[in-house]
Amino acid sequence: MNEWWLLGLLAGLAGIACCFMIYPFKRRFIASLLLFPAIFLLAFGGYFYWGSFNGWQEYVHHIKSQEQAKKMLESVKSPQELIDKLKAKLDDNPKSAKGWYLLGRLYSSQNEKENAVNAFAKAYHFNPDDEQYAVNYAHSLWILNNQQFTEQIIQIFRRLLKNNPHQPDALAMLAMDAFVSQSYEKAIDYWQRLLKLAPEQSEEAQAIRKAIAKAEARIKQKKQKMN
Repeated sequence: MNEWWLLGLLAGLAGIACCFMIYPFKRRFIASLLLFPAIFLLAFGGYFYWGSFNGWQEYVHHIKSQEQAKKMLESVKSPQELIDKLKAKLDDNPKSAKGWYLLGRLYSSQNEKENAVNAFAKAYHFNPDDEQYAVNYAHSLWILNNQQFTEQIIQIFRRLLKNNPHQPDALAMLAMDAFVSQSYEKAIDYWQRLLKLAPEQSEEAQAIRKAIAKAEARIKQKKQKMN
């Protein structure tokens, strides 16, 4: 069922409603003439406003996109073929942030680090406010740099955390950077904020508590050396 079939059905129902509503005014030609388009305008206006016509169109588009993606995956024989198909689509639509993001994920799955960084960089460039794009871009830079932090990586995660104080990837990565930089108090602060987001008895929560304990032990060691 498509939206045009629904509009046709609505027009038919509005026409029937007109017959019943205009019948009492059959002897008043001008009133009937004005009432007929008014009913149609109210019916269609109400449908567009309360009936979520735009939402329906988005849903239909989403379903079609899923079907196209499914057909593409069924026809693909290897990851490289999928990469080639996606690159061809990006040639037609080079400003597609989502397309570049998906290409970056594909490159990451094939351990093509530099290509992954370049693809994620374009996704981030076209939509820097998307958390997924920012996280993957910063993480790919970190991987490419032999898991070493740079000012660029730190700034991306700080921007993420500024926009969303509960962003778990940013909290985890900034805590790691603070710990490596021997800023143990900062690391503990980040991990404590991250701990609030994790289920209390989960493995993640246990790992965070161990990290906090390790940072606290380092602080004690520094104090002992100073004394």
